[in-house]
Amino acid sequence: MILNLTLRFFRCKNSRVVCGRFLSQASTSQNVELKPRENYKPVIGLELHVQLSCRTKLFSRTPVLREGDEAGPNRLVGAFDMATPGTLPRLNKKAVMLALQMARLFKCEIPERSRFDRKHYFYADMPAGYQITQHDMPVAKNGVVKFHVYAEDMEPYEKSVRITQLQLEQDSGKTIHVGNRSLIDYNRAGIALVEIVTEPDFETALEAECFVEQLRLQLMHYGICEGELHRGHLRTDANVSLSEDGKMGVRTEIKNIQSLRNLHTAINFEIDRQYRILAAGGVVQNETRATDMDGRTVPMRDKEEETDYRFMVEPNLPMIKINPEWLYEIDKGLSSSQPRYMELISKYGFPARRAVYYAENPLMSAFVAMCESRLPRIRPEDFVKWLYELKDALKRTKVEFPPQSQFFADQFMTIVEYVGQDKITNLLAMDLLRAYANQLEIRTAEQWITEESLWKMKDLREIERTLDSILEKNQKLKAKVLTGSRKGISELARTLVAECRKRIDRDEADKIVEHKLKTLIK
Repeated sequence: MILNLTLRFFRCKNSRVVCGRFLSQASTSQNVELKPRENYKPVIGLELHVQLSCRTKLFSRTPVLREGDEAGPNRLVGAFDMATPGTLPRLNKKAVMLALQMARLFKCEIPERSRFDRKHYFYADMPAGYQITQHDMPVAKNGVVKFHVYAEDMEPYEKSVRITQLQLEQDSGKTIHVGNRSLIDYNRAGIALVEIVTEPDFETALEAECFVEQLRLQLMHYGICEGELHRGHLRTDANVSLSEDGKMGVRTEIKNIQSLRNLHTAINFEIDRQYRILAAGGVVQNETRATDMDGRTVPMRDKEEETDYRFMVEPNLPMIKINPEWLYEIDKGLSSSQPRYMELISKYGFPARRAVYYAENPLMSAFVAMCESRLPRIRPEDFVKWLYELKDALKRTKVEFPPQSQFFADQFMTIVEYVGQDKITNLLAMDLLRAYANQLEIRTAEQWITEESLWKMKDLREIERTLDSILEKNQKLKAKVLTGSRKGISELARTLVAECRKRIDRDEADKIVEHKLKTLIK
């Protein structure tokens, strides 16, 4: 059963919204000179709604829909969730404990007491006409989160963001707009959330994206949140404004961003939209915006006046008194382990970007775990390089990457270690890895290399004798090389590598051939 409601009050006033894209086109046609972009500094704050890993809702014993469960719309709805008269809230203790765990993780101040409030507003997916949340006395405040900022073509750095407060609250239902109708599914109504409110400490979309990505991994590691973005477990609102000469600009709120890609795109789009308006002398409207399928911001509703939510103390719930023993138990759990990506950075020295990628990708995480006992023996940059090389080599094959085999993982680490010790060549290493990935060899790497005599050639005289033999057998190639032909020299170097059975690398072969050429010309 899906409730069919018409939400006329939700219609956007598009005529009142200034579109940066249209303004940009108009400005260009009128040759309006835009102010330099450097004059404007982005100021970005985030509000994240984290769905807690509870089996039941925040104020009722109604089950929460979990991964793999099957339930149609409005099937997991209790009497309290629908604001049935006479029903009373009953606080879920596990939700409080998970919120406190998050507070300790973020080094927040935790007051001795906190309470719930009613936030009044009318919307069809909020049947009571108010949301039970925390306003004046939240469960925690004044925290800090450190995270790494990284991208492919930049030097990574560490940054801290201040946490204003954490507040427990109930979720609303889900509204689905279909043509002229709006359908409401109340399965989500009443689910336990913690809203994380940050200070506006982010300066770029990349910083916001990296923060949410690493925050998600932390929450998943400690079992606070399941972290499935596509299921709405972690929803982000971004507040974006541009300051000019230290003067704060008008803030735009971007609602319900549900993917990291869209978060990055939406913030950058909004920065660019506001810049084009301000630089051409326009005024940014105080409004709430949503995102389209491509992550670009689109008008949602105006904010001409501050909304009066008529906050009042929730009369049906007592004050929460924090038991110090709860915090003691939480601290023991937090100190016993750290998120996987943090461990890969601190213990093994992986770059932050690679560590996060390995931690959040299940196949990569499993493969790294198979290699873990030998990670201290090799340089992290060698591990990253060879894993990338292998991925590239297997791109056009049907072989799973990375191969989920302990035998392959052992041989991979042996080969990477041998290359790092200059015992085998890069060319041979890649051949060996391909063979193991395709399950074409059952011997260990050490056995194979030893039995086939494939250790790297270190005797320069032996290599030169091989080169002399090639030139003696191939007079045409020798004549071609003597004319200075680059193709001939390249062919000779390739032939030398092949004759040495890839026991020398190509760059070494090039140097030896060049030296030999000088000798022949003399």
